[in-house]
Amino acid sequence: MDFLKQAQGALGGAAGGQAPPPADPNAAAAAGGQAPAAGQATGQQDALDKGVGAVMGKMGYQASASTTETVSDGVRSAFKSATGRDIPIQDKQ
Repeated sequence: MDFLKQAQGALGGAAGGQAPPPADPNAAAAAGGQAPAAGQATGQQDALDKGVGAVMGKMGYQASASTTETVSDGVRSAFKSATGRDIPIQDKQ
């Protein structure tokens, strides 16, 4: 459960199980760019990054690729501290 709290902290979520308000889907278009939706492959994403992006998309978060990478790095760290082994999915960087 700690890795979920760590992932929530990386997203800037509030403590206590409260979800942050949904992102404005028109904000990226208003800024002049198109932000990729969570779960979409952008550049060097491995299977863990894609999985984290898909889960965040299902939860209603519209996260950038860098946020998805940060959360997946937190998952890797939590897995290693809990099991003492590296996660079996290699990180693409």
